[in-house]
Amino acid sequence: MKIELTDKEVTTILVALDNYRDLMQDRFHWSGDESDQQEEGSAEWCWQKIMTTQQTQLNTQTNALVDPFSLPSEEK
Repeated sequence: MKIELTDKEVTTILVALDNYRDLMQDRFHWSGDESDQQEEGSAEWCWQKIMTTQQTQLNTQTNALVDPFSLPSEEK
């Protein structure tokens, strides 16, 4: 599945996942319920997946936009 998101949407999702992960971590410390710890891990996994994909796409786009033949020469 491929989903296209704006930078603002990606940021919103990452913040929500980060907050949810923190909440589940706190709940696990309070309750000791393993399902809270699993939810924390799932949120972390999703956050990492989105962040890695975003960084990869950013690096690919940045590299694609630079044409080494259009750079000014340092020779004079």
